[in-house]
Amino acid sequence: VASLFGLRHMDEGEVILEGKTIDNSTPHKAMKNGFALVTEERRATGIFEMADIKFNSCSANIENYVNNYGLLNDKSMEIDTDLQIKAMSIKTPNQKELIRNLSGGNQQKVIIGRWLLRNPDILLLDEPTRGVDVGAAQFIREKLVQLRDEKSGIILVSADLNEVFELCDRLLVMYKGDFVAYFENIADLDEFTLGKFMLGLERHEDVSGVEHE
Repeated sequence: VASLFGLRHMDEGEVILEGKTIDNSTPHKAMKNGFALVTEERRATGIFEMADIKFNSCSANIENYVNNYGLLNDKSMEIDTDLQIKAMSIKTPNQKELIRNLSGGNQQKVIIGRWLLRNPDILLLDEPTRGVDVGAAQFIREKLVQLRDEKSGIILVSADLNEVFELCDRLLVMYKGDFVAYFENIADLDEFTLGKFMLGLERHEDVSGVEHE
């Protein structure tokens, strides 16, 4: 997913959206193309630890808050931050609280809410519930189901099988960097069968046809 968002160089292949090849070679270009990314390492690459919730909530959309004098419109940022605090059920004393003081689950809610402010066409998520409490994990999953039902495009990377079965419509399995299986419909798939592909014990004969879907 880092390559899809322009954080890593793609040695080969291309990104195709709605039948058209697009240039996602940098995060800026990916964002212009409607992509958003929730990274795996929340503290290392997801939050601005020394900044408050307001800045963290608005940072992916910061250009929209710059006024004619080149200054940030603080009032607009406050309004959008309040909307996200309510929409994502973020537990915080106020939006001026440093994000590092929040629980892991609430930090993750801020990160996801940040990207939802951009109304992305494709939301990329790398282990979005890892390291968060049970309540926050369930809220995040329910939010993703809501987005999915609203026809948002979601690409989820997860090693949590319960999460995979709850959220995914289609499933692409990788082992040591290679695609080993593709399931168009996971309704009849069970954890034991899926586990064999995840461990590299089995693979479908030909998954090359779905590598660029």
